[in-house]
Amino acid sequence: MTTPIGANTLTSVVRQYIMPQITDQIYNSNVLLYRFIKALKRMIGGGTQIEVPLLYTRFNTGGTYRGYDVLNVTPSDTIKSAAWDWKQHYVSWAIDGLTMIKADSSDAIANVLTLQSQQAWMEMAENLAAGLFGDGLTDPKDINGLAGAVGNASVGDPNYGGIARSTNTWWNAQIDSATTAITAMGQYQTMFSQCSVGGQHPTIILSRSDQYNKYIALNTTSAGYANQYNRQPGGFDEMLASAGFTNALYNNTPWVVDSHVTDAGNSTTGRIYFLNENVFDWVVSPRADFYLEDFQRPVNQDAFVATLLWAGNFLCRSARLQGAFTGLTS
Repeated sequence: MTTPIGANTLTSVVRQYIMPQITDQIYNSNVLLYRFIKALKRMIGGGTQIEVPLLYTRFNTGGTYRGYDVLNVTPSDTIKSAAWDWKQHYVSWAIDGLTMIKADSSDAIANVLTLQSQQAWMEMAENLAAGLFGDGLTDPKDINGLAGAVGNASVGDPNYGGIARSTNTWWNAQIDSATTAITAMGQYQTMFSQCSVGGQHPTIILSRSDQYNKYIALNTTSAGYANQYNRQPGGFDEMLASAGFTNALYNNTPWVVDSHVTDAGNSTTGRIYFLNENVFDWVVSPRADFYLEDFQRPVNQDAFVATLLWAGNFLCRSARLQGAFTGLTS
């Protein structure tokens, strides 16, 4: 005797068999998503928007004194708040009644839904990756991504987090729009140094494969160096490599390839990002962290529809520690 499969059982089957696979695969599909969700994911419940206080200047008091010297107690305004909206993504898929009749067992339906869910999480991965590298301006409903965060008054989002970069220069990233081609290792070092303050420095470098290959070529020949003894040390980041992401080191910082890196004015060459991940947050709502809604039966169809939901945003708390070559054409 066959066992009918209803909405409640269907949801149970999907969550038991499908969701673990979705979660693992989506998190490992993109190097930046992998890094951020592993270490920088923050669950935030509620709020009309996501606000972050920023310490942007030093106190205007303090110093030496002696005896009865009058101390300066003038109040110091050292904090501004940046704010971002909640952003949402979804992917829906369906199974019709005839398919369920043909696969009339829990295991069989789970196998059918596995095929559909694989395409669903791939679609979600692509959407989130595109948003992660976007500017949040082209589509205001999308993530406030790197192209907007790593910018200044004329590149990226001029009002990132609701703060005008033209009048708050401390909120600008290190942007090189003049360089059109990398011909020597010193150009990388200049950007790396500009993004370094004290013990803070870039923790990951991202580019498309063409710029990565150029770095490897400069790193393995004497073209970018005064002599062969000045070459960068070899090696790779073992955690990234174990997750399937090929990488090379620059100043002991992993350089990885991501095809989603923003174009720099043409279809073949993208930017090179120097990022300090310690001041980024991958903010997610606990109510929509790849949440699979119950399967629903439309009133006018013999089918079940499922929807995968995500809500959150991507925040940078210190733009000055980020940098990018944005004018590369070769």
